[in-house]
Amino acid sequence: MYRTCDLVILLSLLHLLSSQVLAQSDHASRACIIGSGYSGLAAAKYMQDYGLNYTVFEATRNIGGTWRYDPRVGTDEDGLPIFSSQYKYLRTNSPYKIMEFHDYPFPEGTRSFITGGCFYKYMKSFVRHFKLMDNIQVQSLVTWVEWTGDNWKVTYMKTDTRKNYTEECDFVVVATGEYSTPKIPHIEGQELYTGKTMHSHDYKDPEDFRGQRVMLIGAGPSGLDLAVQLSNVTSKLVHSHHIIKSFKIYNQPDFPGNYISKPNVKYFTSTGAVFEDGTTEDFDIVIYCTGFYYNHPFLSTQSSGVTTTENYVMPLYQAVVNINQPTMTFVGICKPFYAKILDIQAQYSAALAAKKFELPSKDSMLRHWLEHVYALRQSQFKVTNINAIGSNIDQYFEALHKEAHVPLVPPVYTSMFTFSGKTLLEDLLNYREYDYRIISDTQFTKKFNPRKEICPFDD
Repeated sequence: MYRTCDLVILLSLLHLLSSQVLAQSDHASRACIIGSGYSGLAAAKYMQDYGLNYTVFEATRNIGGTWRYDPRVGTDEDGLPIFSSQYKYLRTNSPYKIMEFHDYPFPEGTRSFITGGCFYKYMKSFVRHFKLMDNIQVQSLVTWVEWTGDNWKVTYMKTDTRKNYTEECDFVVVATGEYSTPKIPHIEGQELYTGKTMHSHDYKDPEDFRGQRVMLIGAGPSGLDLAVQLSNVTSKLVHSHHIIKSFKIYNQPDFPGNYISKPNVKYFTSTGAVFEDGTTEDFDIVIYCTGFYYNHPFLSTQSSGVTTTENYVMPLYQAVVNINQPTMTFVGICKPFYAKILDIQAQYSAALAAKKFELPSKDSMLRHWLEHVYALRQSQFKVTNINAIGSNIDQYFEALHKEAHVPLVPPVYTSMFTFSGKTLLEDLLNYREYDYRIISDTQFTKKFNPRKEICPFDD
């Protein structure tokens, strides 16, 4: 089962060994950040802290990335795809304590599980507080990034004028995220189904499905959340998943009688589907809650030094640094998706751009990466999930701290992240009604405290 991964690693190794140019690691005279979502804004703040000259290129008219709710589907007013996967009535599935930017906390007393809209207001407040907007260039869609041997050439299109521009950068941070290119798996008979088909990326409002027969495929965070929202409005909600087999602690909630749990789809029919248990159901709409692909069409594969596919980017040292051209970093493409990781990766990137530390040799970084991939193969991670940081998150935080002298994230945050994920599976309908409070670097408390939200960042 590992032959494909082994071949990929071998080809990447040969590519690395044949590469003749290694980007210089001097203090960057200008850094360019692609994307102004969570990762890009964190990178911008740390670039500013280190006194670097930087520009954030944002394709849309607004900061925030996927945290900005846009009710539209398809394209925006500038003809760009709607990148955000945010939907109405979303509440975070993690306590805000593990989502905060460093040095910009939520006020104490804030409800732990906030709405997506409140978190977006927090991001805008963060940008205002640190005056980041002066260095954010909106309506600037990056279309090409290449290494010239001396620096990076970043080409972008101004979406208002449709004119193209190319600028030189000494350091590039790729912070375009992962949640904008839907992944729809192939299932037998898909082309025969005559009903409506969509991905959770285009899901906006549960009212759009009132009284209809809907099937959800998948039980990741979005699949479970949509099950909660749609079970209250649909005439029938069929939920195809294998979460019970995957997670022994999952307790299926007491959904309304219209909810029907099913195993994986065996094949589609013209009006519905046949499932692996031999049962059948008819429905009007299929919503794939099946995740997202990586998408970096702007990277020159010849000169950038990385191999990019729908499932991975490699080879990356510490899941951040482009080993071939270490004046390029990636923030926010690792697994698990945990905001504290993105924040610390952003500071690590800025510290590297400011030359606050030196990387190991290219051979050492390559050896580290290969050992990491081998360790992933021995664990529960899929062979294509090369960008996973592994199961020991605190060990990863400690490694970045020792190498780049970035702050050490206390283990209480990982404990809270892991615990809140477990309670999501144990009590899906009520887990957001608890408040979490940190009492030490290793301990937190949890208290049932349902109440309406008062967002401290309301304008």
